[in-house]
Amino acid sequence: NSKEVILSKNQRWVVGNHAILEALKVNPKKVSKAYFQQGWESLYQQKNIFDKVRSLGIKVEEKAKGFLDQIYSHHQGSALVVEGRPELEQEVLIQPSQVLFLDGIEDPHNLGAICRTAWLMGAHGIFIPEDRAVDLTPTVHKVACGGVEHVPVIPETQFKNRIESLKEQGYWVYGLSHKGTKSLFDCKYPQKIAWMIGSEDKGLRTTSEKLCDELVFIPQLAAEASYNASVATAMALLEGYRQQNYASS
Repeated sequence: NSKEVILSKNQRWVVGNHAILEALKVNPKKVSKAYFQQGWESLYQQKNIFDKVRSLGIKVEEKAKGFLDQIYSHHQGSALVVEGRPELEQEVLIQPSQVLFLDGIEDPHNLGAICRTAWLMGAHGIFIPEDRAVDLTPTVHKVACGGVEHVPVIPETQFKNRIESLKEQGYWVYGLSHKGTKSLFDCKYPQKIAWMIGSEDKGLRTTSEKLCDELVFIPQLAAEASYNASVATAMALLEGYRQQNYASS
């Protein structure tokens, strides 16, 4: 009968082969323990992970499948306990940059997909509300496939102070909203972009819209539907990245 391990506030569960391998590669000193399902030798990629964990001198414990199932039902045979999380480095905000404000994303699959895209697009930070929003759950790590190790996810009590600070550093804030008068592709973006993305069901709150310098919409054919939050975020990040890196001056 396995008992669930309760993590401290500063610890997180990392599950999923890609996420685990990335944590071992990027933050090996932060990994405090590894759990493997009994019979891991026969599971895809687990020998590779086990060898890496042992070579790094990380403490290993074998557990019945039920133990890992409590952490995350779709684990692939192992899980890591990792101390802390990436933190925002102020110096990276000096260069061409994109950051995200997620206004109440509640689905861990969406946050995981956003973390993955943010990593690949070189975003420097993801700000989330402390309340009524998903944080770094095992599902987020699994879906992000390693992105969590690269892009700081920062809970904020309110966005206002952080946005004012970023505006002082030269950021322009763009909110994705059907109320926008310009499309995502008709704006000329600066070298420092902050995107504000609304929640899955309600979109941007009025208080968040007021923090934006401009609201932009993503073109779509069916007016009554809307894009998935992570897909909308990916389009915004890609357009920002394209203009910052590929658009002719």
